Amino acid sequence: MLGFIEKELRATGHLSDEEISDMMVLATAFPGPVAVNMSFLAGKRVAGVAGAAWAVTGTVLPPFLVILLLAGLLVRYMGEPRVSSFFLGASCAVAVIIGQVVFNMARSSGGGWRDACVIALTAALILAAGVHPFIALASGVLFRLILGGGGR
Repeated sequence: MLGFIEKELRATGHLSDEEISDMMVLATAFPGPVAVNMSFLAGKRVAGVAGAAWAVTGTVLPPFLVILLLAGLLVRYMGEPRVSSFFLGASCAVAVIIGQVVFNMARSSGGGWRDACVIALTAALILAAGVHPFIALASGVLFRLILGGGGR
């Protein structure tokens, strides 16, 4: 959902790419669902308190209603091959959308080759070596400190 919110915010032109990236970082810092936090921040920035209220309502209400309406059907037909295949495909689509959001954030941050090396190292530690994510992140931070420089 975060990828969709980012795409829509970029399409409206009300906010700069830097403002959107800053909101995404801030939204992840607050407790709670990131999409709701992002909607609140964007709604408040664009249309004040009323905009924040409507943005949060628009983010929470449709998924809630869809889940409420489809929950009985999903429980009944989850063992069907077509239904489980759909969810396998949907999980792949979610991974691509999250990857696109991360790529756009990395591209707009302009971190340079040092940050790209840190990202590659951290991903390799998690995915290839099976290192715990916290240890991989700590290793990435340490590696970035060793590389030094401004990163830009």
